[in-house]
Amino acid sequence: MASASGKMCGVCETQLVLREAALWCPECDEGLCSSCEKHHRASKATKNHEVTSVNNYKQLPPEIASIKQNCSDHDKKYQHYCSQHQELCCPLCITTNHKKCDLLAIDEIVKMSKSSALFDVMEQSLEDMTIKLGRIVEDRILNMEKFQEQRQRFETDIKEMRDKINRHLDKLETEIQHDIQAAEQKAQSQTDNLHSKIADHEKSQDELQKNIFATKMFATDLQAFFGGKMFEAEIQKEEMFLKSLTEDGSFQHIHLKFRIDDKMSDILSITKIGEILTIKNPPTITLAMDRNKQAQQSVPKIPKTINDINPTLLNKIEIPKGGRGNNISGCTIMPSGKLVFVDHVNNRLLIHDENGLFDFERPVSQRPVDVTCINEYNVAVTHNEKPYHIEIVNIANKNIVKRIKTSERCYGITNKSGKLIYYESGRGIQTVDITNGRAATTVVKVYDNHDWTYVTTSKDKIYLTDQYSSTVTCYTLTGQKV
Repeated sequence: MASASGKMCGVCETQLVLREAALWCPECDEGLCSSCEKHHRASKATKNHEVTSVNNYKQLPPEIASIKQNCSDHDKKYQHYCSQHQELCCPLCITTNHKKCDLLAIDEIVKMSKSSALFDVMEQSLEDMTIKLGRIVEDRILNMEKFQEQRQRFETDIKEMRDKINRHLDKLETEIQHDIQAAEQKAQSQTDNLHSKIADHEKSQDELQKNIFATKMFATDLQAFFGGKMFEAEIQKEEMFLKSLTEDGSFQHIHLKFRIDDKMSDILSITKIGEILTIKNPPTITLAMDRNKQAQQSVPKIPKTINDINPTLLNKIEIPKGGRGNNISGCTIMPSGKLVFVDHVNNRLLIHDENGLFDFERPVSQRPVDVTCINEYNVAVTHNEKPYHIEIVNIANKNIVKRIKTSERCYGITNKSGKLIYYESGRGIQTVDITNGRAATTVVKVYDNHDWTYVTTSKDKIYLTDQYSSTVTCYTLTGQKV
């Protein structure tokens, strides 16, 4: 019969009894019912085993749950870890395959495995990647919005160009129609004038013909002789008129001809209005992937004293000089990897890109001291000169978002879960909500007027520096000294 959890008590099964397991022992690699768990906890051999509930055990990823406590080759318990081969080793593994390897005792290294920087770095890396993916999605949305704006603008430009072309062609058509009408009117006028002249001469010729007939029939010989001379002169005039019509081309045929301008023909050869291209420009966001991967790959180390820590120089950053030299009193790293420095004497923030190269500077109020990152775009800056306040600055649009008033000079500052934690001279460690900026709350009261005191947080602890005693003091988030 299958249990609701799917796991049966291994001890009971060896006695041919089926009981549902409530707990799981990873070292024994078997389930335990509540009764057997009591014996398991009391037994000398198993009392130090860490058990977990079956429900919690089932939440483990299969690849994690499949990691066994004993060596599959020799059925011996793993006792060492080979950092060279990244393998767990039982005593027999050491003698066969890892004689010359650098081995670490598992009992020592696993003590700090969950609380080491390993999981913090991995979780932070995943959180950073989630933020980066969100930035990419937001950037793509903004890019498409801009793309659509460009499309609408281009469609409008094309329509306006088409309208201009249509209006211009309409104008040209109207002008050519006027030219046709003018040519027709001119030809008609010439024809009408010719008709009028011909009509006049036809009338004159009819009159002359009547006169000649009358003279021939009824005039005396003298009249006929002398009149004939007159009629001959008139006839010569009429002949001269006909001859002039031939010479001046009055009765040539008039034809209307139309020749299309070559540029108009070129329009018909155009196969497209223009060309649409998609151009890829450099991205507007940068994804800094320079997180220290060693912390993700290394084995948790046994804690050492501060004297055992050996810092390694990773990069040098050139800070542009101000008018009064430089006095860098604070810095912070943005989620994008950008670096923000405080120049105390020149009253400015210096922003460098993720590679450490100078980007731009932003003036702030008098005597800035320290800076902390609030989110991807905003930082908080403390000041130690009146009027005492904390400035919230947007480094993207370079605007002052808000000012939070303080009572005294402020120095170190950090951000923890939406609240600013900062040191105020004569008052100690203060905290204020970033959103509403209401009255600050004292976390740790410090009566001495110590200046240049810095504060930061790590997990659930607050750390306070004191340059006068050269010490760092640790407090809980509620102000208890550790």
